[in-house]
Amino acid sequence: MLQLCAQVLRYREAGVYVTLDLPKDRPLARLFNNANWANLIDPRRYDEGCFRGHTRIPATQYRNSDEQFQIVNQLIKAALATISRCERSEISAFEWAVNEITDNVLVHADTPCGGLVQVSNFPQRRHIMFAVADAGMSIPKTLRLGHEDLTSDTDALDQALREGVTRDPEVGQGNGLFGTYQICQRGGGTFTLDSGYAYATYSPEKGLHIKNQQIPYEGTLVVAELDFSQPGLLEDALNISGSTFRPTDFIETYYESDDGGKILFRIDEEAKSFGSRAAGEPLRRRLENLATMSSSSQIDVDFSGVPLVSSSFADEVIAKLFVKFGAVDFMRRFHIVNADRIVSDLINKSIKQRTMVSE
Repeated sequence: MLQLCAQVLRYREAGVYVTLDLPKDRPLARLFNNANWANLIDPRRYDEGCFRGHTRIPATQYRNSDEQFQIVNQLIKAALATISRCERSEISAFEWAVNEITDNVLVHADTPCGGLVQVSNFPQRRHIMFAVADAGMSIPKTLRLGHEDLTSDTDALDQALREGVTRDPEVGQGNGLFGTYQICQRGGGTFTLDSGYAYATYSPEKGLHIKNQQIPYEGTLVVAELDFSQPGLLEDALNISGSTFRPTDFIETYYESDDGGKILFRIDEEAKSFGSRAAGEPLRRRLENLATMSSSSQIDVDFSGVPLVSSSFADEVIAKLFVKFGAVDFMRRFHIVNADRIVSDLINKSIKQRTMVSE
């Protein structure tokens, strides 16, 4: 569907409008709306998808580096809110892969439509799958600009998955597809690459297969599924030029203070509402993961700009953390800052009630 949506965007850019009749099956029709496919295909008839769950990111278009930056940050927050007991290296590997694949569209695809990205999280299996599609220049066409000896599209995809292969070393290093494939392979995940007349798939059971396809895809699709079920498995997955690569990550740039001694978690930037347990659950999961990933750092939970929270929100975000970590570790690791008196009272009351229930 992401490939189809990308093709529709290309047609619309050329002045050809596509209409969509939703499936008669109601759950499937709801999926078209929630995944934002209906809006991308036929925006005159269907509004932008209104799905706001924290486990999935609907199909989202990006056309420049600013939009790419915003969507990648959104994806990392979704991962932190979904996958429990994450290692920092695992989230860093996921972030690096998403950044590289989405950036490839802007650098190589040569299309005014940009790209589409969609993410599905599977908390029970501790898997994350992201897909990126465009309708620009295919990988075979792009690589042939710098490698005229590539005679088939299958050869082009084979080369694209190798380290350092790019159409122009001054434009890119050629490590994005290679590194993403390596992360999926070493982490026990799956990988799909579809471009031109060639199609590549990898799974732990069947290995890597690259084959011809009679009907070409005018553009590129990358689907990467990462397996987080075995902590530490992705620790050294990103190996480039014979050494483990440690990229600067979202946690460092978004949460950590300049001196690296504290993590600042701004409640008003993390939640769109403060009135329900459902709104608080993704925040609690992010705080749990941040505490696990930065075991020596103090986390300031900043309630600036939050005039009021519901009791269920306070219980979900703070009281459950208090019980999980215990009083001593909670007070050592988490500091509630800039909460007004009413919010502080609600937090204290929720902790008292939660500890009474757990005893």
